[in-house]
Formats: sequence, structure tokens, C-alpha cells
Amino acid sequence: MILKNQHTQQAHQRHADEVADLLLAVLHSSGFTEPHTREAAFQGSELPALFREYVDKILGESYRITDDDIDKLLASGYSQDAIFEITVSAALGAATKRLEAGLSALKKAG
Repeated sequence: MILKNQHTQQAHQRHADEVADLLLAVLHSSGFTEPHTREAAFQGSELPALFREYVDKILGESYRITDDDIDKLLASGYSQDAIFEITVSAALGAATKRLEAGLSALKKAG
């Protein structure tokens, strides 16, 4: 088990720079939404109500997202580009949380 844990830790460290670059690009580059809005979607924190519902779905039940969810956002005045940026930010946040939880579990197990 120790060998697997060391391999996992080395793999995570090996890709840490790429992950940091990805986070920087998604959350802090210029875009159709403000960086603080993308950061909020990434963290699952304070967002306008309609985006909050959408991000909650991404974080917990992304398989339940339908065209109706996107249509509601579009009808509220959000552009497709803004919806895309929030979607990517929230999905990246969900993936990061799951990765960190998995790595933590492996560390505790090893």
C-alpha cells in the first residue's frame, strides 16, 4: 500500500504545475464573467440565485442538468459564453474537491 500511495503522491506532484496553470487560466484570466464570479462557482459559494441553483446541480448532480436549465439562464440574460465559463469553473471546483478528498483518503490509509 505504501508503494501505491507514494506513486499517487508523485503523480499528483508531477502535475501540480499544470493544475495550477489550469486554475489560473480558468479562474483569473479575462472572460465574459468576472474572476470573482468564476471563483465563487469554483468554490460553490455566493452567486446570483439562478446561477446558484445551476452550480449546485453541477457540484452534486451534474447528470440532472437539462436544456431547461440552460434555457432559464439564457432567458435571464446570461450569454452562452458566461454560462460556459461558470460551468467550467464549477466543474473544475467539483473535480478538485473530489481529487483532494481522494488524495486525503489515500494519505490516511497509507
